[in-house]
Amino acid sequence: MPTADSFTALGKGNGFNRCLSTSTVSSDKIINPPTFEQTVAAYWNFHSASFSGASFEPGNEPRDLICTENANRGSDSDSSGDERFFASNSFPQKVKDEGDDETIYYAHGISFGYVNREDVGVQGGVKSIDVYYTSTITPDIDPIPYSCTVLRNTTSGGGSYSYGKLTTEKKVAVSGVDIGGVPFAKMVVQSFTDVTLDDPVGSGNATCLTPSFLPEPSSQPSLTLWDY
Repeated sequence: MPTADSFTALGKGNGFNRCLSTSTVSSDKIINPPTFEQTVAAYWNFHSASFSGASFEPGNEPRDLICTENANRGSDSDSSGDERFFASNSFPQKVKDEGDDETIYYAHGISFGYVNREDVGVQGGVKSIDVYYTSTITPDIDPIPYSCTVLRNTTSGGGSYSYGKLTTEKKVAVSGVDIGGVPFAKMVVQSFTDVTLDDPVGSGNATCLTPSFLPEPSSQPSLTLWDY
């Protein structure tokens, strides 16, 4: 753990060097929020963050934030084809639930992400994965249960005939995790969609597929904080 020079900062009397903005959550979810103390430490003591080839190290010492409040803000990404990693740091904020105006949660500004997609089949099928590590707020994304539906075309006479089947499924998993002593909300969204065709058209013999999903990356996010 890197060691920083000690310093004293009066700040705004709230643990930070500026007033925090407030986000109000309505349809989104509040997951694994950090304490006030953890949020303060994550802001002042952020040293670096990395996720596979994405690595962000701003190069400042904590005392530099006294005069330059955004000295440790920024991001980095690393892409290969449709696969992308990113790591970033932004300013923390307060969070409130729309249905509870009394309780104040906090969100640090550190985040990690991974996205990947792969074309499958011959009819524009695709499977994809999104993995996000954020603070406190996660979008309310509903899973889509497995389905296999018949695809039909309409004839000029008003009738219809089948030409294939569409298989879809989306899995969503949300959990609280700890990275470098800092709480994160982790969301994993895996999707599959593909089409099989009748042969011959109208026979209804297209098969329902068994979905397969892209795996999470083998590497894990890494967070380093300054020590004194």
